[in-house]
Amino acid sequence: MQTSKRIEAALERALRHCDSPATPPGLRAALRHAVFPGGARLRPTLCLSVAAACDATTDPLAQADVAAAIELLHCASLVHDDLPCFDDAALRRGRPSVHVSHGEELALLAGDGLIVLAFEVVASARLSPVLVPRLVRCLARGVGASGGLVAGQAWESERNVGLRTYHKAKTGALFEAGARAGALLAGAEAGLADPGLVDSWGEFGAR
Repeated sequence: MQTSKRIEAALERALRHCDSPATPPGLRAALRHAVFPGGARLRPTLCLSVAAACDATTDPLAQADVAAAIELLHCASLVHDDLPCFDDAALRRGRPSVHVSHGEELALLAGDGLIVLAFEVVASARLSPVLVPRLVRCLARGVGASGGLVAGQAWESERNVGLRTYHKAKTGALFEAGARAGALLAGAEAGLADPGLVDSWGEFGAR
């Protein structure tokens, strides 16, 4: 199956976690609006490409699930970035942004929900129990307050910030996480991955 189709299928699987009657219909619609239709899906594509380059032998569905989790984090960041308190963007990918189409409250909750969903997807993936926490840590660093997406967003509120520092956190961190996750998947069979290999791919992704 083509990489793009694997990613879209994995995203559909991920959103099924929210198909329960326990998920309010408005929130469910906001989540789907945030994820579909997507953009270039560069981050999950990078993840799967690195896994393939490293000859990963893990379950292909699990690999795609991890890649989808990275895209969910990216989609969450876009929802939050478009909010009135940040960019106040009316359009995203050529159509109304989530806060315009579903309201600010649901947009905020949808962004939060996508972050949680990303980690649920990784935790539920058919992978080595040794690998899962490493992937969780990898993704958490990509979105966290110490150099991740959250830091990138927060730098916009600071009076002084270096452009390199800002872009590394706001954009580069999740690319780095995607590349690292792909390399980690290559060491899943033994429950380990070569730290040097993971770091090298992480540096590649960050560029």
